[in-house]
Amino acid sequence: MLERLREQPERLVHWAAIAVWIAVFLALGPAPSDGLDGWDRNELILDWLMQSTWFIGVLICLALPAPITLTATRIAVPATIPVSIWAAVESDDTTTAIVASALTMVTSALVLSSAFGDRFIDGASYGDERRFALRPPGPVLICLLAPTWAVTVAAALAGPLFLADRQWVLGAVLVAVGWPIAFLAGRALNNLTQRFVVFVPNGFVVHDLQSMAEPVLFQQREIAGIGPALADTTAADMTNAALGLALELKFGSAIELPVVTGRSTTEDQSLRAILISPSRPASLMQVAQERGLPIA
Repeated sequence: MLERLREQPERLVHWAAIAVWIAVFLALGPAPSDGLDGWDRNELILDWLMQSTWFIGVLICLALPAPITLTATRIAVPATIPVSIWAAVESDDTTTAIVASALTMVTSALVLSSAFGDRFIDGASYGDERRFALRPPGPVLICLLAPTWAVTVAAALAGPLFLADRQWVLGAVLVAVGWPIAFLAGRALNNLTQRFVVFVPNGFVVHDLQSMAEPVLFQQREIAGIGPALADTTAADMTNAALGLALELKFGSAIELPVVTGRSTTEDQSLRAILISPSRPASLMQVAQERGLPIA
């Protein structure tokens, strides 16, 4: 078991996230309720049920690696940070609440890590496959990711919170309006998990519908090499302006690829090399070498 964890650090990050999240639940406990002195017994019970459902729901998602649960954990865990900070301010047991806040931040860092992402992206693999996530497009990461997350969380939680405070009409309206918005924003975030590459027994698949109109299998005999891209490379850029190191996938001869050129347009292009942007390029290259792909 320890040897497998050393060989695949994403497993270690995954199990660490589960352990720390359980520690958050144990440490935070009833602390948020300490700030609800004006609430009656039924409202406090409802608040406790909401907290427990939140923590248990996230724990279930953490225990089931898959692209959809990756999106759920990356939305829900960071959303707990402001709650834990509020608990630290309002709680009678400040020390415990501060520890819970710190643990929540640690869990958030773990679930947002590239190793955690690869673990959950690879959760959809079957047979002799190995999947690696691609980095989000640069403009999305810089301009849209945080606002979309905030809209998702606010739209999902506003209605239930007002209902818990017995503001029935406003709460019902916010649920009716907010939940569809949360669904659409969450689906947009989940689309980022559909950008990945996957090693298969007979080659290498690039699954990125923002760059190519369909998933493309590059057979092992077609691949001339894979390695870090040089600054002056002439390879076709399929990274969508993602930040960080790009890898160049070279072919032995030109291959016709359905390249996305606009929101609804594609063009077949004859290419000798393309650039991809895996979240963990070194790990991808290690697996490529293990599977007999040439390293350039």
